[in-house]
Amino acid sequence: MPTYITDYLNSLDLPFNLNDHDLIEHMIKAHIKFFNFSSINVILGEELSLEPEALFKRVINKRRGGYCFEHNKIFHLALKHLGFDVRPLIARVMLNGDPENGRSHRLTLLTLNKQQYIIDVGFGVMTPRTLIPLVKGASLEIPFAKYQVEFDESDTYRVIKTDDIKPVILYRLDLSESTETDCDISHFYSHKHKNAAFVNHLVVSRIEKNQRYLIRNLTFTHFDELNNIEHINKVTSANALQQILLNTFNINITDKEAELLFLHQNKYLTKLAA
Repeated sequence: MPTYITDYLNSLDLPFNLNDHDLIEHMIKAHIKFFNFSSINVILGEELSLEPEALFKRVINKRRGGYCFEHNKIFHLALKHLGFDVRPLIARVMLNGDPENGRSHRLTLLTLNKQQYIIDVGFGVMTPRTLIPLVKGASLEIPFAKYQVEFDESDTYRVIKTDDIKPVILYRLDLSESTETDCDISHFYSHKHKNAAFVNHLVVSRIEKNQRYLIRNLTFTHFDELNNIEHINKVTSANALQQILLNTFNINITDKEAELLFLHQNKYLTKLAA
């Protein structure tokens, strides 16, 4: 097993004597707690190689954060090295309700004890904190979230978050083959195209047992799920952004990087308001 996989697994503080299902559940929760979802590197124009050694160094060792094509590849490789039956899928994000959205979200399909599950550790602040069984009509309830899986005549699954006042379709997918090359192509669009979401929007998030933290553009939100309270604050300076990233997300960026991110978002938000 490569050193970068071993180091990653050690960072998750895996308990002994767990069955396979519970082991993966622990891995999911630990990953989204310790390793941030982030578009920082995209906005700063950094090269985002998906070659395993460079990928683990950037996201796991340096803790610079990443998005779905980074996080879910890391998780996929770790499970594969542990001997699990996994393969990548690419889904269509449906948060805006448009069924024609392109395939831009990497997931992992796990087959365990003849049952198929979706694993997703890279969907930002809405990342599921659990395995989702890929079964028609399946309903799943965990603390602070409920999910449902629908299946239609076009052989398409929809994963729906149902605990909100209005149910939200997270994404739709089928089980057609998705290769690493397919993922590379979607990854390239997602961090290079001028209209791609993460090229324009600063998004940073982290999820704990009953707390979620989100920076979107220049707004910082703390979702205190234990007490059902949202704390919302505007980010008014580069220094404030830098301190939030350090204190809440443990992301250490330079003064120059903070200034670049802040100016980028100010410019983008001004353009939207025009």
